[in-house]
Amino acid sequence: MHWLLTAPSGVKVSGEMPSLTRPPTAPSKAESVPAARIALGTALASRVTEVGDVMARRWRQSNPGTAPWSSGQNDRIAQDIVRIGSFATTVFSKYLVTGDPTTPEEDTTWKGQGTVPLHGVMSLTELIKLNLVWRSAIIDVMQGEAARLGIDAATVTEAIDAARAGCDASLVGMAKHFDVEQRRLQSELAAGQARLTHQQLHDPLTGLANRTLLLDRLSHALMASKRRQTVVAVLFVDMDHFKSVNDAAGHSAGDGLLVQVARRLQKLVRPTDTAARFGSDEFVLLCEDLNVPQTEAAAVAGRVIEALSEPFAVAGRELFASASIGIAIGRPGDDPEVIMSQADAAMYLAKRRGRARHVLYEPAIDEGSVRRAELANSLHRTLKHGELQVHYQPVTSLRSHSVVTMEALLRWCHPDLGPVPPTEFIPIAEDTGLIIDIGRWVLETACADCRAWRDAGHQVGVSINLSGRQLVDPDLVDDVRNALERSGLPPAVVTLELTESILVTSDEGSRVVLAALKALGVRLAIDDFGTGYSSLSYLAELPVDDLKIDRSFVSRLGHDAQSLSMVGAVVELAHSLGLLVIAEGVETELELAELRRTGCDQVQGYLLGKPHPLGDLANLEAL
Repeated sequence: MHWLLTAPSGVKVSGEMPSLTRPPTAPSKAESVPAARIALGTALASRVTEVGDVMARRWRQSNPGTAPWSSGQNDRIAQDIVRIGSFATTVFSKYLVTGDPTTPEEDTTWKGQGTVPLHGVMSLTELIKLNLVWRSAIIDVMQGEAARLGIDAATVTEAIDAARAGCDASLVGMAKHFDVEQRRLQSELAAGQARLTHQQLHDPLTGLANRTLLLDRLSHALMASKRRQTVVAVLFVDMDHFKSVNDAAGHSAGDGLLVQVARRLQKLVRPTDTAARFGSDEFVLLCEDLNVPQTEAAAVAGRVIEALSEPFAVAGRELFASASIGIAIGRPGDDPEVIMSQADAAMYLAKRRGRARHVLYEPAIDEGSVRRAELANSLHRTLKHGELQVHYQPVTSLRSHSVVTMEALLRWCHPDLGPVPPTEFIPIAEDTGLIIDIGRWVLETACADCRAWRDAGHQVGVSINLSGRQLVDPDLVDDVRNALERSGLPPAVVTLELTESILVTSDEGSRVVLAALKALGVRLAIDDFGTGYSSLSYLAELPVDDLKIDRSFVSRLGHDAQSLSMVGAVVELAHSLGLLVIAEGVETELELAELRRTGCDQVQGYLLGKPHPLGDLANLEAL
């Protein structure tokens, strides 16, 4: 509780303690104050500190080591309570002696009491209790002094009634101030949440939509195109020779150029379309509701090239820019990631053809089509030939500093092509449906390995990733149940991870599957939070236990206060919903230190341990 107090003549308190002593029947100026009442008020004035001590003592007794403050702060609060109780008693004793109500200065002392509980220092309930403790203490003192001095019962009753009336008035004022402050803080919270959402979905430099928002809108546009019987076009705009601008004019000028490019692009699209910054010098235009897509998209691309051909005035310098543009057409049922990849491939062909031009995607220009086909064919024999491996990366508790979970990560070493990145072969496995058999094998392998670790005395759990294709597989729940039964693992040590975008876009059938998995007793985690919808509101609607913050959030920690606030807000909200928070991609000691400040529960990343095979227990013991 932050009470700001000085001497009674200049008291300033950001909270309110009892008794503004506005009794309903104060004596008029014409009336003289009875001697008995003066004597009672004088006696009370001599015991003001005692009343404050009683309040502080009872407050300490009601918080025996459970208060959420440090010992030093507890002492300061107790001292403030003594001063406040003493001041309130002084004001009341003065009223008894003079008959004068409180002065405007004394009234000012008590304003704002309702703000205290909302600042998390002392609850409103505790403040109410202190008001009532003051009332009880002052009545006890007055009754004792009246008995000692032989003061008549009528005078004592009048004084007690005045104390009770003043205390009641204080409680009413407190509640009013609390309501006002609560509304103000709720308004600030709503505005803050709106800013947070905007920051998560927009590029901080240009103000355009970021990658997350773009992919979200593209996904929705593809779904809507079926209903509207139209198509969409994605224009991937990559600045030509942008590095030379940074090298020649400096990064500040480069940023200025990007801002102006963003403004020109924004003016070229309709209000229903989206202009986004996709990467450092990459922009994407999403054009919806097209009827003649190739012609309409080519016209937009032509306007972009023309608009960028005009010189840019940046920091007193004249800069010139051009862009290569790849166009891909999206139709109902198309994968947003595939559309983006097609537009990207077309853009690179535009660069190879001389830059400052646009190219429409055709399957023939996909340089990766041959390799993709070879990988798809090879995937069919990976399980039979033992080419797949499960590597494990440790997840460490920030409280105990010990490894609590191992995340299972799939790896493939192709006999001819060598190691194939998961980002390349897993999408192929999903497209071909092979992810179902592969995912079942990973589930069985990871549970068996975890059983071996636990039998050897390593009390760790295992975390296993599920794809969106697996979530709609009717055998998924049975597969998980069978893996648990064969391994004998307690379900609570197994965590199933699904990416944020999969969970958010899941239909009612998928929600039923999630509920069935929860019924088995396993944990569910939202993976890569911050790369999909980055929405906070849906967290309470999903049956999840853990939230994994993506590396894109973590990597900015320590470089700006805004990132720390954003991550802290996510952690706080997740904790309020009972979720465990895990930070992914921790690579530096600075990031680790900042995560500790946020209250994050667990961390994972190269700083703590790289993924590697754990077939032999010696590797696990080395962690």
